[in-house]
Amino acid sequence: MNDGRRTNEASDLRSFFDDQIHHLQGLVGNLSSHRQNARLQSDEDKQMIDNFVDAVNGKMRAVQDYSEKLEQSVCAIYQHILQVAAEIPCPIDLNPDTFRTNPIVNSLFVNTDDIKRLFETSPEVSVYLRVKSQQQVPVIYALLTACKSEKSILGSGMVGDMMVREISQQAVNFSSHKLRAPCADKEELTAALKKYLFDRLVTLVKQEMTSRIAAQALNPGDNSFESRVKSLANPDVYLNTLLELLANPANLLRIEKKHYKLNKLGIKIAGDDSQCANEFDIHELTWSNNTRNVILQIAYTL
Repeated sequence: MNDGRRTNEASDLRSFFDDQIHHLQGLVGNLSSHRQNARLQSDEDKQMIDNFVDAVNGKMRAVQDYSEKLEQSVCAIYQHILQVAAEIPCPIDLNPDTFRTNPIVNSLFVNTDDIKRLFETSPEVSVYLRVKSQQQVPVIYALLTACKSEKSILGSGMVGDMMVREISQQAVNFSSHKLRAPCADKEELTAALKKYLFDRLVTLVKQEMTSRIAAQALNPGDNSFESRVKSLANPDVYLNTLLELLANPANLLRIEKKHYKLNKLGIKIAGDDSQCANEFDIHELTWSNNTRNVILQIAYTL
């Protein structure tokens, strides 16, 4: 009996140690995985910073520890872009059926021919289809951007039960439609959206810094050594000025959601107005140079 009890106790002890070893192995494996993920993240951040420097001004590499100095700002910008991208709704179908049934599609285009013409004349779609067949990509996913304008006009409208002429109205118009980043599926489009936002933001940052350099060249002041050291031609000064520009990502790119109720002529109408209308939300981007554009993710069947 004692031998049997000792055998059971030994078996239980072995099971306990086996469980502890498996648990320890799991902890070591998780630690290794976390370290690998951290290295991958670090490598991705470094690559993103290098791409940023290449796009804006490679002379910043003359600054000691330029990568470390830029890391926080560039990563903050990218996180801001991820937040902006997350607010843009999933792709909507763009075709004759949705022109009749989807209020935002009906408001963005005058007729279905405009939709077809947009795809037939888009340079980016044309380049994309040169290397793709309809069998490969029966559906094209893309970003659609457009400019929105609002202006006051005089028109006829109902005031209570009376028809009134020359009443002040607000007309909303969409123009300059462009297709960007055509691709084959939703996953590719998600990546393309982030790239579009990041690339456009970086381009505008470079333009702003170039504009400041040009303005400084037109007003050089004295030609003393001290003046030259403080100019944007000095990589240290350039980098510090750039960091100030990047300090608040929301100043570089903002997104705003707006609700509209428009009649078939594109005139804003009151929420309780019963006439036939398109009611929808749009998402509008505002960039650092104060340009604005509506943005949608779309899918178009060839």
